[in-house]
Amino acid sequence: MRSLFILIFSLTVLFSSSRAQDTLSVNTRTRVFFSPGENFVSQAYRNPALQYYAHSFSLTELQIGWEQTSADKALLPQLGSKTQNFNFNVSSYISLRANSKTWGNAYYKNGKRNNVQWNETSDFLTVYPYVMADTLGGNLKTEEYYFAGGYAQAGKRFTWGIFANYRALIEYRNRDPRPKNVVSDLKGSVGISARITRRYDVGLAIHAGKYKQTNDVKYYNELGTLTEYHLFGLGTDSRRFYGKNSSVYYNGHRYGASVELFPCAKKGLSAAVEYERFTFEKIISTLNNLPLNELNQDEIKAEVAYMTRTPREQWGLKLNGSYRNRKGTENLFGDPTTGVYPQIGSTEQLSVKRNNLSLSFLYGREYREKQFSWNILPQAEMNTFKMTYLDPARLMKLNDLTGRMNVSLAKSIKKSTFRLDAEGEYRYNTDAELQLTDIDETTRRLLEPVNTVYANLSTDSWASDISLRWDYTLSRGDKGIFIKINWRHDAFKGDLQRETLQAHCGFTF
Repeated sequence: MRSLFILIFSLTVLFSSSRAQDTLSVNTRTRVFFSPGENFVSQAYRNPALQYYAHSFSLTELQIGWEQTSADKALLPQLGSKTQNFNFNVSSYISLRANSKTWGNAYYKNGKRNNVQWNETSDFLTVYPYVMADTLGGNLKTEEYYFAGGYAQAGKRFTWGIFANYRALIEYRNRDPRPKNVVSDLKGSVGISARITRRYDVGLAIHAGKYKQTNDVKYYNELGTLTEYHLFGLGTDSRRFYGKNSSVYYNGHRYGASVELFPCAKKGLSAAVEYERFTFEKIISTLNNLPLNELNQDEIKAEVAYMTRTPREQWGLKLNGSYRNRKGTENLFGDPTTGVYPQIGSTEQLSVKRNNLSLSFLYGREYREKQFSWNILPQAEMNTFKMTYLDPARLMKLNDLTGRMNVSLAKSIKKSTFRLDAEGEYRYNTDAELQLTDIDETTRRLLEPVNTVYANLSTDSWASDISLRWDYTLSRGDKGIFIKINWRHDAFKGDLQRETLQAHCGFTF
């Protein structure tokens, strides 16, 4: 942990010493940097070359904080009913010279997840449904590191950029069952953009990554152990290899490409389309690296937006869409010879399809100095989810419509700037279906989390979110301090209530 703080401190010193001098005060830069209009268009910035146009000034933020989410019962049992962590974060966006910019982010989190059930594997939403699970579960201690950095340089006609990030996660429990999970997730992007008119660039980027997780569950109780199930989805599992085969690893990679049309002055029409394939194998280490499952996920994301602004007014319209298709394959094995199970075939049993479509509108009055600023951002969203398993035939389907309204207010008084963000959300479930067949005594237990997830997600829900931030400029005007508090309440029809509280403070310069 000490080495992490030293590295983050070094990055902060490096960024602050190398940045060009900004003519705007730190409060003005902070006020604009976090405004809705500055961040309304987002997907195009996945191309690191276009990050060159993200901001016209430099800003570094160093913060320390605490976060907690708690519920009377878990929305997803596999993620737990309560999470809390201490965190430290530094982020920078720096103009180095007239034609080059760099940006970076590093954070450290240390905390725990309580009451995790039916899941002994980390990164559940990444590797589901191919996780190890047992009937006991418990609390997990967690520690996470993240580092990211990018660089972009502009020429007369072409701009190029490069970006990479790395995440490391460690989760464990000091009582039976005792998982020890280590995650390594590396991603990188290379992009270029070319000026096609006086106002517009067209961009192309290539994205790639490597994912690995080791997942090892041990028991030290001399009185016995629990069965560790290798789940396949919707209450199915590997009957042949469950039990003591509780040491596995996930070996995956991702690759993709994106194309963008972007207005360099951030006014006008923008468009971005990205394709990514993510694939991994789940391998049982204790069975001579037996490849139990393989998952392939194809995802397409698109964003089309129009943004216009004057010195005192801005408005925008944005359409986002995504399509994600996960296909899971189970490998078949013959009788072992000399401890090795020969693979004799494979069958594609699992399909998970998710679609999202959202329409957002932004209107506001933005001032860079001490006047009162406000923005409203209404949004309508449609989501569909369909998970099917072939044999035995099973199905879970969830469709919903969501309405959301965000109001953002900012006011500067002398050396202080206050920002209030308030959001209300209502999600209406339009269609839900759960079909389960071939249920025996063992399957009945494995279906407990399936029934819980379906019961929670097939109901209507509403949420309210309030965030308050205070920035104060120090004597020279180029440095400041801030305090930020966020509270969110989620309520689901029935008896599920969830509270989220975040508190951070830090420095900006």
